[in-house]
Amino acid sequence: MELNQFDLNLDRFKFIIENNGLRLIKNRIASNTDTFVEFEDIGSKIIIDKSRKLLWLILSLLFLIIAVWIFINRLEGDKIGAGAEIFHIVISLFFLTIFLLTKKNIIFLTKNDNTNAIEFIGTKRYKKQVDEFIKELHRRRDKYLVDNYSTLNEFLPYNQQYNNLVWLYELKLLTKEELNKKINELDEIQFKTDSQEKNNTNNPIGFKKSNFLDEKNYAENEI
Repeated sequence: MELNQFDLNLDRFKFIIENNGLRLIKNRIASNTDTFVEFEDIGSKIIIDKSRKLLWLILSLLFLIIAVWIFINRLEGDKIGAGAEIFHIVISLFFLTIFLLTKKNIIFLTKNDNTNAIEFIGTKRYKKQVDEFIKELHRRRDKYLVDNYSTLNEFLPYNQQYNNLVWLYELKLLTKEELNKKINELDEIQFKTDSQEKNNTNNPIGFKKSNFLDEKNYAENEI
């Protein structure tokens, strides 16, 4: 699944859900980036940030003040070039337009501690697409994590698998009943592994002790 976005700053974002994570391709006027985020690092917390660059508003107000000052001086009889105040008003409106058009409306998808933030354009035209994309992203992420971290393996360390199960439970990908069931299965696997290792220790591979003594007695009788 893919999501393509662009804004009035000529920033272009492309998001691609791959087998084990999310690829982010960002093309800006001055830079291009290609980032891959693994499913393990994708969070569920959503932060909405709406902001504008105050610099454009300050410049707009500055030129408006200059235009008013010029107009007042003209009324007081000062000799001022024709149309000077109109020129400054036009510049003021130009900066005001930039201020209004460069509004930032960003949706951040982060972990609970606000790390690993993934940035989406959150304007109205993209809201529905972003919501559907995040929903699909979480569905794919959850399936990947459950498939890869809840499958038990007798050859992996017990503590590692136990911590994986607790981690999935904390992410609300396993219910308490499913967690307890998995832990019981893990305990059974560990018990069988311990029993097998104990049997292997008591019966080492090679000559059996009884056979070794029999051969020794046979050799002494031959002498």
